[in-house]
Amino acid sequence: MEKRGWAPRLWIVLVCVLLVVALGVGVQRARKRLAAAPVWKERPVPEETDAVRQERLADTLRYLARLEPAAQAAVSPRITADVTAVLVNEGDTVSQGDLLVVLDDRDLRAELETLKAKMEALQAKLKAVTASEAAARQDVDYYRQEFERDRTLFEKKGISASALDTSRNRLTSAVGRWEALAAEGRSAKREVDAAKAQLKEAETRLSYTRVEAPFHGVVSRRLVDPGDLAKPGVPLLEIMDCSKAKLAFDAVQEDVFMLRSGQTLRVHWPEGFAGLPDVISITRIFPALETVKSVRVEAEFPWTCQNPLRPGSFVAVEAVVREGEGLSVSRRALVPAQDGTVFVYAVREGRLTKVPVAVVWTTEERALVRGELRPGEPTAVGEYLQWVRRHIGLLVKTEGRS
Repeated sequence: MEKRGWAPRLWIVLVCVLLVVALGVGVQRARKRLAAAPVWKERPVPEETDAVRQERLADTLRYLARLEPAAQAAVSPRITADVTAVLVNEGDTVSQGDLLVVLDDRDLRAELETLKAKMEALQAKLKAVTASEAAARQDVDYYRQEFERDRTLFEKKGISASALDTSRNRLTSAVGRWEALAAEGRSAKREVDAAKAQLKEAETRLSYTRVEAPFHGVVSRRLVDPGDLAKPGVPLLEIMDCSKAKLAFDAVQEDVFMLRSGQTLRVHWPEGFAGLPDVISITRIFPALETVKSVRVEAEFPWTCQNPLRPGSFVAVEAVVREGEGLSVSRRALVPAQDGTVFVYAVREGRLTKVPVAVVWTTEERALVRGELRPGEPTAVGEYLQWVRRHIGLLVKTEGRS
């Protein structure tokens, strides 16, 4: 009976042992599966960055300027005459005073000779009248002395009244003749002066038949040939000054108050044109008569006509409004806060760190700032939607801007 009583108990113990063993095996297997499962790990977020720079930053106004000669003249005649000779061609270098074009001067020379002959005749007449006036003046002096003597004799009863009247009449006649000759002399002198003016005018008109270069430069266009009729106001040649050139552009009214004479102008010449100045100064600013119009700005610089870049070319320029040196960041790195302050996200030890900054001023691409930043330190850049997902301590993978 005792053996039968132990048998069920033994089976119960065995079953319990088997259950414990099975449970232990299951726990060990579960632990192994759990140990073999991948552990969660924070992944870095790709982030576009731009390095903080220690640089001299310039705020500029950009314009497209036109290259022009500093001086350009359309050489025109002052008289109407046939062209007899053109002594230069396009591309020739000329100096101030060089003879360029010769006009027909035959009519003017004939007129000049006529005026010279007239001048000689009038001068001879003036000389004769002057001599006669001098003689008449001597007669007046002589008859005045005679009259004074006769008047003294008359007072002493030495001559009669009729003799005194005769002496007075001779003096009066002499004075009248002298005054007439003096008037004739003045008239003759006016005629001579007028003839001199006519002669000088004729000589000046004759000089107009020789068209000379107004300044040192190069003949850019030849517009006439021998036999053509030259007319006042109609160009014969065009000459441009090769000693200086200028870059000219039209500034809008909003920018005028930021521009001034002497201001630095950065020039971006086309590739392949070496030897030209990269920095020049504004020479003059022309005032605008109407507020709706733009203002012309010019900047002169040394030039030579041998330069392959020709007048009429367009060149990009930047007028430097202000300059400053310090730390700069990309404008896309600036994040405005709700309280009106500005900060940037600096990447330090692979994580975003919020750094407050004070913006000094900005250009189109960069901002000059003051803050706890270091040159070369990466800062996150992006747009508004990218700012929203950022937070302090975010693990990032930097992707520098190209």
